[in-house]
Amino acid sequence: MATTMNLSERLASREMVHPGELDYALETRARMHRAGAPYSPVYPTVGRLFPGTYYLNGIDALFRRTYSRVPLDATFTVAPGSPLAPPIVLREAKRDSVSQPVTGKLQVLASTREGNADQHTEARRRIACVITGTAAGLPGLEHPFAEHNLERLTRGNQCITPVSGSVKAHMLDKNVVQLKKSKNGAIQRVPVDKESDVIQLAAQLGSFNLTEAYGVPAGLAQTMDVAAQVAVAAGMEALKNAGLVCGKSNDPKDWMLPEHYRDSTGVVYASSFPAMDAAVGEVMRFLQSKTVGAADSTRLVTALRNRLVRASPSRELSDDDEAAFARLVARARETESEETKNKPYEFDRKFLFRVLVLGNAQLAQLAGCRGPNTQTNAACAGTTQAIAMAQDMLISGRAQRVVVVAGDNASGETLLPWLGSGFRALGAATTAATVEDAALPFDKRRSGMLLGAGGIGMVLETELSMVERQRLSPYPFQVKARLLATQYSNSAYHGAALDRKHIGSELIRFLNDIEIVHGICKAEIATHGVYFSHETCTHATDASSCSGNEVASLRTAFGDELLSKLLILNTKGFTGHPMGVSFEDVAAVEVLMRQTVPAVPNYQVKDDYLGNLNISKGGPYACRYALRFAAGFGSQVAFALYATAQFE
Repeated sequence: MATTMNLSERLASREMVHPGELDYALETRARMHRAGAPYSPVYPTVGRLFPGTYYLNGIDALFRRTYSRVPLDATFTVAPGSPLAPPIVLREAKRDSVSQPVTGKLQVLASTREGNADQHTEARRRIACVITGTAAGLPGLEHPFAEHNLERLTRGNQCITPVSGSVKAHMLDKNVVQLKKSKNGAIQRVPVDKESDVIQLAAQLGSFNLTEAYGVPAGLAQTMDVAAQVAVAAGMEALKNAGLVCGKSNDPKDWMLPEHYRDSTGVVYASSFPAMDAAVGEVMRFLQSKTVGAADSTRLVTALRNRLVRASPSRELSDDDEAAFARLVARARETESEETKNKPYEFDRKFLFRVLVLGNAQLAQLAGCRGPNTQTNAACAGTTQAIAMAQDMLISGRAQRVVVVAGDNASGETLLPWLGSGFRALGAATTAATVEDAALPFDKRRSGMLLGAGGIGMVLETELSMVERQRLSPYPFQVKARLLATQYSNSAYHGAALDRKHIGSELIRFLNDIEIVHGICKAEIATHGVYFSHETCTHATDASSCSGNEVASLRTAFGDELLSKLLILNTKGFTGHPMGVSFEDVAAVEVLMRQTVPAVPNYQVKDDYLGNLNISKGGPYACRYALRFAAGFGSQVAFALYATAQFE
């Protein structure tokens, strides 16, 4: 028996392989079990099977399985040490390792058969979403959604204006103290006690009315703070721009999706300070009702009389004093109308709705979007991360289209005294009095950011949905651009600083994924693309400057030669910094459509620390791609790559 079985020699002939090879084998086994028809397995290979072993040869279009058998006299033909897995499995594993953490896009490619160009193209189309609708509520205008305001983004029209005297006074009241660290490490406390030391400029929203423009019931509009209102308005405008609603009047029916699109349409809402406008405003209204200044004249005169009575030794006033007070009361009653008399504070019964961050649900209610619905707060990276989340929803099949909206009102009269003072205390906000001295992206003279406000809307859609709608929709629309790839992560770093090394490595990972999935190398992006920067104009130092860290990561990923070719754009120089609202993402779509770029405003003095940069001077510019980088407090990092609608 020992001679017949030849057990010792067979055991000695075994080959040692890496345990990871078992993972490849099990993954292929799983694919075989869930495979459709037709199917040709790529694993296991005959040269690795024992003589006489039966194995699956293939499954034809009628689901008939055929098997083959390794000849009884066969021997192992694979050289020792060679990979057990076939080349296709190894290549798919390489794709997954490059794209960890995987968000679903590379599995779509891996599910296609090697060498099948049609299936590979179909997979790429599933990954690359199309953008069919955009909208922006810009600051600095009488009406945020004025006609041609999207064109203003490509022209670089200035939206920054002076701050009112009352807001400056409120900022002075906050008793801000800035901490400054000297080169020797000593910390100096610098009080902000003069009007010239507070914020002088901001990009502030004009007025708009949801009821008049979109037929939103007044009671529902009152449940939203300003950030939610501008986000909802941007979402409605984006739906109209995408041809999903007609929007021809303020009849609510004109802003509702057709029934057959409702279940497949999702909403993602991004905001840095959601509901803060409503919460702070309500608290301030309560506190002001308790101050002396909030009392009417009659109450003040009566209070003064009572105080004098208590201070008098006899606890009474002379006849002349009583007569004088009587005249004062009569005069106050004559000059004070019913409208101007202060009413006692009454709690806002809609308070819970106003502070519950329901902008995404409120847009869904108004437009009839019954698909996945959520909100995200990634600080200033919020919009770009929301767009990436929407792409994930489309790739995974959770929705056929997603409306991404964002809204913030950091420069409004309620929040600016608080948020502006917060950035002033950090030394991150400029106090320059003119736009030419304040809005200085990448310029060596930059001294701090400018607060802004606004809202954006964007409709992302699968290619199949877009094609179907172009065939059936009664409202005309066009594909404005394509979203090829997104990536978002966290640097696990300082709450208010950027980790340039991690951002650089993340950008390299993002560019590698793009080359694997779409075949677009970084040289092509640098030569035929534009870059929408995060730059917020913070101080020109290598230690704390946004642009310093941003350019360092760009140089890490692209190198000096390619970086000198990449055209750099910036919108915050004319829109201010609208916190979680990314005008850059909407501007990227507009630039690709119009083939025109805005100039980086007021750029005059080169910062040698940043090196040679291709700063935009504005005007016509032929480009195929738009690369977007966004960063936010809390170490948030997000990237997006857009392409022209013609890209395949």
